Amino acid sequence: MNNIKKIVSVLFSAILIFSATTTSSIAIDKIHFVIGGGAGGGWDGTARGTGEALTKAGMLKSASFENMSGGGGGKALAFMINTVVVEKH
Repeated sequence: MNNIKKIVSVLFSAILIFSATTTSSIAIDKIHFVIGGGAGGGWDGTARGTGEALTKAGMLKSASFENMSGGGGGKALAFMINTVVVEKH
């Protein structure tokens, strides 16, 4: 479970760093959080709090959330690996 947290942290950090270095602004239209746990849990609260903070700070227009319980976050991680979609505008 610790390894999954480390992987997710590294991926999220890489996305933020890549965004900061490739654009003049970090502003994003929307983001969809895939949460590796049930509603009301620690990961759920962290994702929703992050989405709310980014939205209120004006760095994000909207955030959506999807909880995927199972396998200690493994179900969500497998979903992200198999369905990575990058949109360019």
